[in-house]
Amino acid sequence: MNTTRGITMAWLGHPVTMVALAVLVINDHVLKLTHPGWATGKLSDAAGMLLAPPLLAALAGLIAPRLPVRRVAVTSMVAVGAGFTVVKLWAYGAELASAAWSVLTPSLIRADPTDLLVLPLLAGSWWTWRRSHASRAGRVTRAVRLAVLLPLALAGVAATSPLPHTRAESVVVAGDAVYVHATAVRPRRAEWSVSRDGGVTWSGAAEPASPRQPVCSRDRVCYRVVPDELGVQSSTDGGPWTDSWRIGDDDRQALYRDYADIETILALSSGALAVQDVPGGHVVVVANGRDGFAVRDPAGRWTRIGFPAFPDDVAPLPLSTSPGALGRPLRITVIALLAGFLMTVAGVVSLRRSGGSRQWWWLAAAFPAAAVVLIPVAVRAWRDPASIVAAPGFLSPFLAVVVALAGAVIALSFAAGRAATARAWLRPAAVAALVTAAASAVAWRLMS
Repeated sequence: MNTTRGITMAWLGHPVTMVALAVLVINDHVLKLTHPGWATGKLSDAAGMLLAPPLLAALAGLIAPRLPVRRVAVTSMVAVGAGFTVVKLWAYGAELASAAWSVLTPSLIRADPTDLLVLPLLAGSWWTWRRSHASRAGRVTRAVRLAVLLPLALAGVAATSPLPHTRAESVVVAGDAVYVHATAVRPRRAEWSVSRDGGVTWSGAAEPASPRQPVCSRDRVCYRVVPDELGVQSSTDGGPWTDSWRIGDDDRQALYRDYADIETILALSSGALAVQDVPGGHVVVVANGRDGFAVRDPAGRWTRIGFPAFPDDVAPLPLSTSPGALGRPLRITVIALLAGFLMTVAGVVSLRRSGGSRQWWWLAAAFPAAAVVLIPVAVRAWRDPASIVAAPGFLSPFLAVVVALAGAVIALSFAAGRAATARAWLRPAAVAALVTAAASAVAWRLMS
């Protein structure tokens, strides 16, 4: 086995790296569900600092085994540290990372500068690399690392903990208070919240005794939900029913695309409501499934409040401010192809300067061809995600990311192998990385 591949796989198989993998899996799939909070969040980041560099290096060594091993190790650590810093300091970077990771599994990555406290653990990853560099392993051990450890590490990193799928269940009135009931699917947990000031503030509560579900106020205004939609209608003195509050079809479709953990748009439907008389008028609280709860104040203003019992949930997601805003899968598809094309071109340019064949330009030509196929598929999934003929929303961005990574890694790896000096290929790669970041930010803004 090639030295680079063997050393990077030894780095991945180091006991410290394997412990980090075990901690990541147990923390994401057990501890985060039973003890969510600051500590479990930081524990995942800490394990990632020890696991991500050797995993990235192992993949690079597998794809381009002739790369100098030290360069692979240093580049992997720098890439992990720089990427983690960008994501945690920049809200746009966190949003883009969430969207890209959701191609594999619904995920939420938040910008949080305090997470940078785990960056010094990269020194531990460097220590494990130095120890692995000096080790020697037999053929069987190397085969086991390649066939078992690499797939396990990839599965452990990809299968991150899912978003907490929450659902607004019911609304009742008891005494002078209004109560709402919500359920978290993962982990299974049901919570009651209570408001004694007309829905302005909420706090945790036990299940109320003698609950009622009035739908009419003392001034004879009655309310009902719109079946299978996000909306409430009202009727005064038995008159005709008119819309009191409604989220339009376009906005509802946008919410369906943005909530990554629901399978059907019917999860975004108003299900139950209750009316409470208060000084100066009445309030209405309605349960809207995945979108949480909405409250009508005595002045008639409606506000979506999400889930009072689950403040860390993403609901309520903002409504689109631009009717022409492109959906996240389409944006990720376009940006992934754009970024991959720019980085691939940088690698091909370096290859040509090192005497490489003109045939390498066919690698860059694959991106326009992929765009012709994937972008129309993404547009279809964006415009009508509930259609039975539309491809799954994750398909186009997933394929776009695969094409981008394949093109960029192949071009840059061969460029690094043929270049006479590191500067000969690092310079065009750095320029391309800066242009890629700027072009991606502009593209995201234009499509938002």
